[in-house]
Amino acid sequence: MKTKTFWVILIKILGLSILFSSLTVIPQFFSTLYSTLQNGNNYTEISFFLILILFIYLLILRLFVLKPEWIIDKLRLEKNIEERIDLNIKASTILNISIAVIGGVMLAGSIPMLCETLFEFFRQSSLFIDFENSKWIVAYFLKSLIGYLLFTNSKTVTKLIFKQADEID
Repeated sequence: MKTKTFWVILIKILGLSILFSSLTVIPQFFSTLYSTLQNGNNYTEISFFLILILFIYLLILRLFVLKPEWIIDKLRLEKNIEERIDLNIKASTILNISIAVIGGVMLAGSIPMLCETLFEFFRQSSLFIDFENSKWIVAYFLKSLIGYLLFTNSKTVTKLIFKQADEID
């Protein structure tokens, strides 16, 4: 395996990790934006910064997942490294395993939070609409579902990532 291939795999894994961590960041983003619009205090400034942060986040995701070669070139990660890494594993296999592990970690992290929030909901015996953490029940459920789907369909996601990267080049 060439060193450039190693860096591409590592950067894509980091990008996927950032992407899947966004499943808890994005609901917080919209919650903050909604509460800012409700209060009316400096909503243009705060909205601008929130949208700027979201734009930067999406740009980082695009570079890490779809254009890791650009990062390698700009950071000169393979400069002065002539050695080959002796692994007889294809890049798609490593990415496949990484996606399955990320999905498993997402599932393992979100199931307890979902159960805790559901327990709190049933203990209060209120309607779902009236429950103040109802948005977190939905977010944790979606994160659990996506983690499960990543864990079970990692080959499909790997093929999609490599196909998208080939279409952009």
